[in-house]
Amino acid sequence: MKILHLSNALYPNVMGGTEIFIHQLISAQLRLNPSLRLLWAAHNVSTFSADHSLKFSLELHQCLLPAVHSGGRVMQVASTALNIPGFKQLLDDFKPDVVHLHSFSDRCGLSHAYAAKAVGAQLVVSVHAPGFSCMNGTLIDASGKICDGVLRKRRCTRCRLHYAGLPRWLAAAVALQGGWPMSAETPGAWAHVLTWKQLTGEFHAAWQELTYLADSIFVLAAWSRDVLLRQGIAAEKVHLIRTAGPPPLLPRKRTPMQDGILRLVYWGRCHSVKGLHLVIEAILDLPLDASVQIDFYGPDWNDTYGQQLLRRIDGDQRFRVLGPLPKEKLLPKLQTYDLAVVPSTWLETGPLTVLEAFAAGLPVAGSNLGGIKELLEGVDGCFRLPLEVVAWRRLFIELMTNPRILSRFSSPSSRQFSHIANEMFSHYGYSK
Repeated sequence: MKILHLSNALYPNVMGGTEIFIHQLISAQLRLNPSLRLLWAAHNVSTFSADHSLKFSLELHQCLLPAVHSGGRVMQVASTALNIPGFKQLLDDFKPDVVHLHSFSDRCGLSHAYAAKAVGAQLVVSVHAPGFSCMNGTLIDASGKICDGVLRKRRCTRCRLHYAGLPRWLAAAVALQGGWPMSAETPGAWAHVLTWKQLTGEFHAAWQELTYLADSIFVLAAWSRDVLLRQGIAAEKVHLIRTAGPPPLLPRKRTPMQDGILRLVYWGRCHSVKGLHLVIEAILDLPLDASVQIDFYGPDWNDTYGQQLLRRIDGDQRFRVLGPLPKEKLLPKLQTYDLAVVPSTWLETGPLTVLEAFAAGLPVAGSNLGGIKELLEGVDGCFRLPLEVVAWRRLFIELMTNPRILSRFSSPSSRQFSHIANEMFSHYGYSK
């Protein structure tokens, strides 16, 4: 069998959750069958991007295709490209039995799905994030409410415009209209606002078309499956394949606050949906002499959100921003802390960070949302919190007062990527 994975970017050039997942999945697939023919492809970016420009040599089984030729607003919203250079040639040369899409954009979207189906390949889609079917990318509206994911053109238009900065009443008024006599390609801010309902329809239609074309759709959390079913996607296509973590290390030696300091750790990208501001503000609300310190590992501190956070914590020794941590050093480093924090403000489909903490024997405090909620539910010594600064502040005070609470934690057994690979093989129709 020949399997072609396609995504927006390649690992380790980009080290987000999706890229790490694909990297570990491919490694597991090859361990189970070294003779399997596998390729992982992604298109280059058309303009310079610090996050996506090629920084590493390509690994074996990786293929960097030329940049796609992007269309206008409608095509980009509909995850469709004017041209996908190199992809059709790759299909002709490699002749995959399965094309497995891991993103939904013009670099990995409808154009690629049509091309894959045209050569008779089985089309598989893995839903790694809420943005596959939510224009905001979060399934949380501008007022902070979690959405049910049902595709409603008026509601989604209002939500997107409100999220973009329009007053709620104005966003609702624009969403009521049936359409203005102008093209969605008309330049200008107000033209973009007035034609947004048209774009909402294009986005919904593109997602529905992809799910129609797909032979199988993999979701990594129960909440994600429920969203797709509420959208009317055929239940027989949707398969819950829970994500996996790394093998566990030997038990860690550190006891809670053994040096008198509550040591917290966050690893991952710095982005507003990751909720770092909740933890930072909670610690800033504590007395300056509070026995707590948090270390941040990961990229993307140079954008607007990251710079705002850096200004908030400037000169405060309780905060340390330490940059990305090599994968092979991550789990041993985690064992030197008391608690992992995962304060995401959106619906995570894993997240891998929770499973990495479990593998290191480290308890977790995380948002009571999505995949975090599913993984932490019923795990003693872990904490599920609302998206409120005061809740995080109270937790830190409680743990500094009684650190023995953390000793209740015992790492739950977690799935390995070999389990995921086997489950996906079965849906590919492949027997080792």
